[in-house]
Amino acid sequence: MTDWDQHAADWDERAAVQTYAVSAFRSLTSLAEATDFNLAGCSAFDFGCGTGLLTEHLASVCAHIDAFDTSPAMRDVLSAKIDRHQWRHVRLLDQLPPAPQRYDLIVCSSVLSFVDHYPTMVDRLLRHLAVGGLFVQWDWELDPSDDQSHGFTREEVRRTLAEAGLASVAVGVAFEVTVDGSTMSPLIGSGRRPRPDS
Repeated sequence: MTDWDQHAADWDERAAVQTYAVSAFRSLTSLAEATDFNLAGCSAFDFGCGTGLLTEHLASVCAHIDAFDTSPAMRDVLSAKIDRHQWRHVRLLDQLPPAPQRYDLIVCSSVLSFVDHYPTMVDRLLRHLAVGGLFVQWDWELDPSDDQSHGFTREEVRRTLAEAGLASVAVGVAFEVTVDGSTMSPLIGSGRRPRPDS
């Protein structure tokens, strides 16, 4: 059992986690409006979906969603939601999709700072992003002066997304959320897969 498996049963009951998911989706809709990206009817890949708190919001607008997480217990919680809501357009994966599969939108909520090698994972994910598609990640901002800090610097996100070939890369504060009495401001990093003629 992984650490994330141990948190699955009561994960959705945490107020901060619920607030984070709502705020992340709001920041996504704002980004989509600002960049003229049409969320309605798009195909999406939710990488590191956990119990599906963000997936739930995506399900209200996306035509198709594939959701992936490495934690079996987290996937079980989302699987129950899929059955309960009878979401025919949401598919739960236990491995990354096959190479030909492409999505209009790829989202990664608080997961990329936990992968073994951030740039390599971004490269792998972008193989599945359609031309003109939108890639979005949310992660905590790293404070290099704090040994306990976890996440990425803004420059690290900007450089990684640009070097992976994304265009219109932007990095900034997504929203504010209170965790254990402290107000934190996660980053949002985004970019578009350029069209051949751009």
